[in-house]
Amino acid sequence: MSHNHAVVHDSFRRQRAAGNCVASIVDCIRKMRAEGLPDNEIAGLFRHAADELDAATEDGEVQPAA
Repeated sequence: MSHNHAVVHDSFRRQRAAGNCVASIVDCIRKMRAEGLPDNEIAGLFRHAADELDAATEDGEVQPAA
């Protein structure tokens, strides 16, 4: 496999993985809405989760995304 082909393949794989992640997040949001959580509280939960992930990455507990 040529280097360019490998790069394109890797990029395609990452896009598919990101799509799967987005689908999971959207499903989670739908479930939270179904439970009656307002959008501003859902957004706050995601901001808090992002902050926790940043802290864990800085502490070396989680590897940053490539």
